[in-house]
Amino acid sequence: MTSAVTGFDAATIELLATSLREVFTAHPDAQGVAAALDELGWDEVSASDPAAATTLLFTEHGRALAISRLLDDIVLRELTPALPAGTGNRAVLYCHPQHALLLGPLDDITELVTLDGAGNVGIIAAESVSARPIRGFDPGSGWLCIDEIPTARPLLVGDAGQRAVAAARRALCAEIIGICTTALDSAVAHTTSRIQYGRQLATFQAVRHRLAESYVAVEAARAALAAAWADGGVWTARLAKLRAGQAQAELMRHTVQLFGAMGLSQEHELHRRVTRAAALDLLLGGHTAQADEVGAALLAGADLIRVVEI
Repeated sequence: MTSAVTGFDAATIELLATSLREVFTAHPDAQGVAAALDELGWDEVSASDPAAATTLLFTEHGRALAISRLLDDIVLRELTPALPAGTGNRAVLYCHPQHALLLGPLDDITELVTLDGAGNVGIIAAESVSARPIRGFDPGSGWLCIDEIPTARPLLVGDAGQRAVAAARRALCAEIIGICTTALDSAVAHTTSRIQYGRQLATFQAVRHRLAESYVAVEAARAALAAAWADGGVWTARLAKLRAGQAQAELMRHTVQLFGAMGLSQEHELHRRVTRAAALDLLLGGHTAQADEVGAALLAGADLIRVVEI
């Protein structure tokens, strides 16, 4: 983590990261994560440095390929002050043009707060939707898909909707970085331990280029996230999410190549990282869609700030 993201010292970051790894290892299926974080005193950590705490939390969430509703918490934290009083537990329904996604089951949920990438917000009754498990690309995510989305009661929440999207995109950026970092570590370990023609794979120039390009992609995403936290705005969060999406696409392409056919098999750990990173990229707008929107805004005369000084 760069120093621009956190006010914690290195020893504190390592201690918190280790504690989070233990939490996600002990609760890989989302059950008990909230209670474990409460026991860890995470609210106090988050209050002392929200940027560092959120980045750490979602980076480790990504490294562990954990499933939870922590992203809902980020969104609802921004939206709740602008929402009418609820009738029970709420979850977030992430709306896309053809479908909507839930991060978990509706067992104890009475209301769904709908949110799309533009920051439009509504509320629907949980009992009015029929959710089905996502199959195929990333069945391990635990996400549910809703094909027929009831018309939500639109809410006027000011800029809270856009702030919620920005907060979610910063968290998703950190989670993608966590997945990418672990995938790159695996690729480095593989290419430095495997011997071909009497040399480590990592000593061949073509392999070194792929590793170097992957590292640069992750560090660029990390720098964009730091800039997004420093600015706190909607556009920098969008650009950070765009950069993280580009990084996962480039890094996963390289690491799958470096692992050979093993990286494409269901049995290999890399397969899960490829699918999860791609799914997270698409949540609240994939990097290609984000690039289109940024380009359209620039052509329309938008004065966007430079995320990272070159």
